[in-house]
Amino acid sequence: MERLLTRRLVTGLTDFDGGGSLVTSAYLGIEPSVDFRKTVLVRFKDLVAEQAGDAFSGLTAAQRAAVDADIEKISEFLADMRKVDISGLAVFACGAKTFFETIGIPAAFRPELIVSRRPAVAPLVAALEDYKRIAVCVLDRRKGTLYEYFMGRREETGAFSDDVPGRVRVGGWAGWQETKITRNIERQELVHLKNAAEVLFEQFKIRGFEWLFLAARGDLREAFEGTLHTYVRDRLKGYLDINMTTGIDEIRQKTMELAESLKAADNLTMVDEMIRTANAGGPAVVGLKNTLDAINRHAVHTLVLRAGLSHKGAYCGDCGTFGIRRNGCFECGKKMTQVDNIIYGAEEAAVARGATIKVLKTPSELDRFDGIGAVTRFSLRGANA
Repeated sequence: MERLLTRRLVTGLTDFDGGGSLVTSAYLGIEPSVDFRKTVLVRFKDLVAEQAGDAFSGLTAAQRAAVDADIEKISEFLADMRKVDISGLAVFACGAKTFFETIGIPAAFRPELIVSRRPAVAPLVAALEDYKRIAVCVLDRRKGTLYEYFMGRREETGAFSDDVPGRVRVGGWAGWQETKITRNIERQELVHLKNAAEVLFEQFKIRGFEWLFLAARGDLREAFEGTLHTYVRDRLKGYLDINMTTGIDEIRQKTMELAESLKAADNLTMVDEMIRTANAGGPAVVGLKNTLDAINRHAVHTLVLRAGLSHKGAYCGDCGTFGIRRNGCFECGKKMTQVDNIIYGAEEAAVARGATIKVLKTPSELDRFDGIGAVTRFSLRGANA
């Protein structure tokens, strides 16, 4: 049974040690269909046929037999897999260590087959970087509802209310009685807002959401923001045009639309800053050659690349150096292996050396630089010359 992606799962995969045995990692996109199992199995077999050249390159006969057994194990799992509410599936197998793990996410993975000493986790790291844990607070004068979304799914829902009287209009000398009642109501509204802010802060301490979206009318929204704890207010990213009667499906749709809009804008800003920094000789690089060099030097803090990126390149199996052309390795002098897509290995190497990954789903200025770059831990002066 596949488990949903969490940082703890990725950490566990990263820490797995095959003791020299190879691990087969497969990433698939899944679409609901009548012939669900057959469709997924055919897609996996096509993936093996398409990427076997790179995945099996340099394996001994014994290693190839072990990987073939892992692939058969994955095929058996897919053939018997129940229909699931996910669009992306990652499977990891190492028969020598009786290791088998499956992880699902709501978004489709780019199909990949990777054979290496450890589970290939770069696509999972990129997914965790892409999806934010989002809290949505819908508030009116008396009630509030708190939703939480992660990777497109609603995970938590909570409701709270306070006994705030409705606003009234009464008579009285010079309006004194009406003013007194109004002030009392306003005091109770403030108590309600403070209670709501406390509920939100407690949720933050327990769940650690990264973004907060708020839905409340203008005057109430302004007053509520003033009651928020600093940690929560710092995570307020936007506002939703919904209310207490809005349906669950519409709330989710508007939440995801706002999240995608914010991520796209943040990514464009990040890319522009990265390119400016690289051109100024600061801690960033752009372009395939420069980025591979930064990975070789263990200098990458954040690897940034276009979704679906593919570039031919070369890899040294002796010292782990990446390059563009199949020449003698410039580190150890050994022969390098040509691969159809160097990006897979480069991503894994960057993650193994402590980097995070940011995948761009929309066009950007980075497309002028091979669609790839990196924010580095230190300046690689002259790299972008």
